[in-house]
Amino acid sequence: MSRTPDDNTPETCESEHRQLDSRVLVAKPRPLTPALTVYRILPQKQLRMVGPWCFLDHFGPVAKADYQQFDVAPHPHIGLQTITWLFSGQLVHQDSLGYEQPLRSGQLNLMTSGEGISHAEIADAQLSDPLHGLQLWSALPPLHERTEPRFDHYRQVPQFTIGDCTATLLVGEYRQQGQHYQSPALTFHPSLALIISTARATATDLHLQAEFEYCIYVCRGRLDCAGTTVRQHEVIQLGANRSELAIELSADTTLMVLGGEAFELPVKMWWNFVSSDLERVKQAQRDWNDGHPRFGEVAHYQGERLLAPEYPQ
Repeated sequence: MSRTPDDNTPETCESEHRQLDSRVLVAKPRPLTPALTVYRILPQKQLRMVGPWCFLDHFGPVAKADYQQFDVAPHPHIGLQTITWLFSGQLVHQDSLGYEQPLRSGQLNLMTSGEGISHAEIADAQLSDPLHGLQLWSALPPLHERTEPRFDHYRQVPQFTIGDCTATLLVGEYRQQGQHYQSPALTFHPSLALIISTARATATDLHLQAEFEYCIYVCRGRLDCAGTTVRQHEVIQLGANRSELAIELSADTTLMVLGGEAFELPVKMWWNFVSSDLERVKQAQRDWNDGHPRFGEVAHYQGERLLAPEYPQ
């Protein structure tokens, strides 16, 4: 998805590098379309980045009648991967590489922008459930920032149990009690995106990697951990140097656990562009508005593309 033109403040996203103290922050509501408000978890003033994760939006649930006209027009990206996951609903991804891929609940869309790509996301014609999901951006390390763009669709990702909870592994790997689970999702930096859900109140332990920094976002329900309570649309920043975390979940709770090795260098984010080099971000904005072929064309989209806001002087 795209950030709105109102999201026009340049961001410097930087890892906390082994901070141990936990703190709870509130996700910020942002209007994406007239019928859709998203909750912005990353970046925000006190939490810019977790591992390579520089962006996380939680959208919906949006009733079927309100998203029949859902339409995010073609827009560009550089220097990142977008990961889209739906709890319910249907979307269609269209991009400048020629892909037109429906996305359903339980499936994963992953787009690697690299040197440049453009895409659109629209409501599927076969609407049946409310639209509800997550979109994440993972910054590409400097060595891979200008990689060739690509798109990957995964019909299944690993699902397993952690105590009485169901775990869904979107990105990375998870180890527990001699078991090793690995997501097929393409990655360029050590990282984890794990969804945990439970229908009933329960307590369990998460196995963590001490070299990763982590945060946990509560999509629904309530979480108790690290001596504090985290409620719906709140995120707890956990830092690094943890190999295990005891968690308690209320009934009907869904969590997003994000982690990864800290980035050595901060990255710059402007609109939908991410890079360790601010000049690349500014050049991408000019190239997109000038129609440079690096971003291609979303051939089957009916309508006008979005224009990038001007970079502030």
